Amino acid sequence: MNSKSYYLLFLNFILINCSYLQWRPASLAIERGWSENGNHVVQTEVIYEERDAWNPLTGTTHKRNYGTKFRIYLINDKAKGDGSPPIFTKEVSSWTLPGSVYFHSASSLLFWIQGKNDEYAGKSRFPAIWSPELSIDQDLSSILLAGETVLQFVPAPDAELAALILGKVDPSLEILSPRLVFWNVKDRKTLTSISLNSWKEVPNYRIRWSVNSKTLYLRMEDKVSKAENDFHSLSKASEFPLCFFPPTNFGPVGISPAGSGGDTSFDRKIEPPLFKKFEKVPMISDVGRIRDCSNP
Repeated sequence: MNSKSYYLLFLNFILINCSYLQWRPASLAIERGWSENGNHVVQTEVIYEERDAWNPLTGTTHKRNYGTKFRIYLINDKAKGDGSPPIFTKEVSSWTLPGSVYFHSASSLLFWIQGKNDEYAGKSRFPAIWSPELSIDQDLSSILLAGETVLQFVPAPDAELAALILGKVDPSLEILSPRLVFWNVKDRKTLTSISLNSWKEVPNYRIRWSVNSKTLYLRMEDKVSKAENDFHSLSKASEFPLCFFPPTNFGPVGISPAGSGGDTSFDRKIEPPLFKKFEKVPMISDVGRIRDCSNP
């Protein structure tokens, strides 16, 4: 093999291995969500840096330096979901939990669950709120007790209260000492905390607000309880909504491919707003009839 062949072989080796050495920008699929009246859409884009693993057989990449970009659009055509450019934008320096982002038009409040480190979707996370018009930008870590993880953070339809499911997640992913917390959004402080017998992040464990925001229903397997009035306790619910998902009348509805649907000129096909199907759900008394109503 002559010197030219050695050079080409060496150059090929360097080019192949550059991806192991260089960090490059990347992003996850963009999540979209409607506001409670269909006037706004919020887009959530989780960004990060990645590079290929030394062993390509692992099929994964190394990731670091997570961040999140929120874009809030005023919607001119609800059928298309367009409204460029965004009227408000915000960036945070970590990942955001999928399905946790809610924007409420009437109160101009954004709710989400944010991570603390580069362990994407890990248990080190906290609830947060931000308002582009009210000068609110608050990390709600103080709600959490030592060792707790936020599992659910769902604002009521009127956004005056938010319900949180908190608990300690052990190495086997069992949730210990779960509790239901009601947080007063206006006063920005905890209203009540109710201990739960158990909680699992599975479909037959759900929370769901009533249309008028005065009752929260909580399903745990074959039992449904409710909290209302002062929200200090749970009682058996003799009737409850047919659908426990979506849990409120606004929030995430779909995703776009990574790198598209953000600050672009392309029309964004988007699922219909949640508030219509949320408001028309009948009341039932048979737990076995409860279903997921996220799809048409």
